[in-house]
Amino acid sequence: MTTLRTATASLAFLAASAFAPAAIADSDLDFVLENRTGYTLSEVYMSPTRKDNWGKQILKAPLKDGANLNLKAPATAKVQSYDLKAVYMDGKGAPIWYDLKPSTFSRLTLKWDKAKNKTVAVKHR
Repeated sequence: MTTLRTATASLAFLAASAFAPAAIADSDLDFVLENRTGYTLSEVYMSPTRKDNWGKQILKAPLKDGANLNLKAPATAKVQSYDLKAVYMDGKGAPIWYDLKPSTFSRLTLKWDKAKNKTVAVKHR
């Protein structure tokens, strides 16, 4: 579970409703998603804030604990605020974070907070 790997791929931006995995960051909306939850994530979704549809999930393969995913917005992205949903492989949770502004962080760490008994998202500049 502590295997560190970086998932990279070059996918087209999905109808301006999700981020795509990418190798490098070029835009102020690009960021690294870190899984430090202690569990594997089977699915991750991003969509513009308050959109009714999550669209396609952005993982090509499950994101193991300790792994990172580089997310890249297209150069034409106009939306500045996104919602993110992560689904645990065991099906026992799908936390959602609303109104994330990737231009305010370069790394987003998802981790289990024992004191709060929930998964939290920690932003890093």
